[in-house]
Amino acid sequence: MVPSLPRRAAVPRELLVPATPSGLLRLAAVEWAGMALGWAVMAWAPPVFAPLAVFVVAGRLHALGVLLHDAVHLPSRNREWRLCLLEAVAGYPIASTLAAMRYHHLRHHRDAGLPTDPYRKPPEGGRLRTAWRWLLLVGVIPGWVLRGPVGLCAWGLPFLRTAYARAFLQDRSGRVDTREVTACARAEAGQVLFHLGVLALAVRWPSAVLWGYAVPLLVASGFNAHRLLAEHTAAPVQGRTLGDVFACTRDHGLGWLGRLGLAPRHVGLHVVHHLHPQVSLTHLPRLRAWYVERFPHHYPRPRSY
Repeated sequence: MVPSLPRRAAVPRELLVPATPSGLLRLAAVEWAGMALGWAVMAWAPPVFAPLAVFVVAGRLHALGVLLHDAVHLPSRNREWRLCLLEAVAGYPIASTLAAMRYHHLRHHRDAGLPTDPYRKPPEGGRLRTAWRWLLLVGVIPGWVLRGPVGLCAWGLPFLRTAYARAFLQDRSGRVDTREVTACARAEAGQVLFHLGVLALAVRWPSAVLWGYAVPLLVASGFNAHRLLAEHTAAPVQGRTLGDVFACTRDHGLGWLGRLGLAPRHVGLHVVHHLHPQVSLTHLPRLRAWYVERFPHHYPRPRSY
């Protein structure tokens, strides 16, 4: 007889290790070093290695987004200098801000699988429909680039804020928090300045910016689209219990391909991340092992590819 699930599991405290701003900055420095390696290959290696270099840079951009995502779950909301720096080096390159990601991502965790979930996955519809959904999701990060100037307009023009929240912050609640939306709109200034700088570089060195940043960013958006489809299910849920999380999330990208680009920094350990979102991504493997050992009949099997 399969034992029933408790509402929540009694996890040892030593497994619940949170992220820190300093730790995330160190990891961001590693990802920037990886991008520098990819750019060096583009500049000096034979052209046959260019696709591999694009893949490396795209994977590191995706990893920067994962680090920003980890920062969203930090308990502190203070704008200390380390978080400001992390936002600049991990958020702006992927066209996001802490405020914007916090807006839609925390609502996703609160309402995962429910009608108000910003990332709620529609029912499965075969490979063709999945491919179409992936194609639509590829436009998410390029759309974030557009979100910046629209957000600045919404900051100055209050009547645009509801549309900005629904179109670019994925608000499905029907009750837009005006103060939080205004803060998100104001925060767009930094990423707009960043991309104006990229545009200025593109005028001077168009080919370098195209292959060193624009194409990898689009590939990274493809990785992100795949991840969103892989880590959620369309299973109906009624609440936020352990069983609900097991039903609507799944792990993926546990192999080398995931580590390189599709699910870097253990972000593919999505089930335990939903159970304990404030646990650092670097500590999720031990936490997952604990859950798999104690709930072997219930813990969902990872998605393989």
